[in-house]
Amino acid sequence: MTKVKKSFWPYGILLSLLAIIIACIVTIFIASHHPVYEDDFYFDSYQNVENNYNAIQKQQANFDSLFKLNFQNDKIILIGERQIFGYEVDKNAYVANFEIFALKNSNPDDLKVQILLTRPFTKDFDQNLQGQIKNGILSIALPQLEQGRWELKLKITADEEAIGFFTYELNAK
Repeated sequence: MTKVKKSFWPYGILLSLLAIIIACIVTIFIASHHPVYEDDFYFDSYQNVENNYNAIQKQQANFDSLFKLNFQNDKIILIGERQIFGYEVDKNAYVANFEIFALKNSNPDDLKVQILLTRPFTKDFDQNLQGQIKNGILSIALPQLEQGRWELKLKITADEEAIGFFTYELNAK
């Protein structure tokens, strides 16, 4: 009487197929609960930025040739090469001041400003803020911030050919 050896490989194949199906279901579940974050650095949709990126970069270069923007705070820490600055702010009301230098014969008080206060990776807390430019100083009154990371995004328009985009990262404590 010969003893028949049982092989495990058919069960292994079925278990691996079942593991693949479970991994696919888990991936779909996680992806559906974490939607794609659309970057709004240029205050426009991704498709418009993609189609007009060269023009946007030219507008930024024109703005940089006309004006220079400096944040007035001693606690600035450069975070990266993208001109994102990090600084700690008190979570209570705070005023952010930016000094605008005219490099050529331009008046910084004539600039138009769009300001967006947001949290990274979510649009749930987006707030459009008002800024006021007087004597080359842009003042932005920040609302009371919840503790955590925030971004202050600025779009400063001199004319159709000179538009500047800036992002500042805030850490509210």
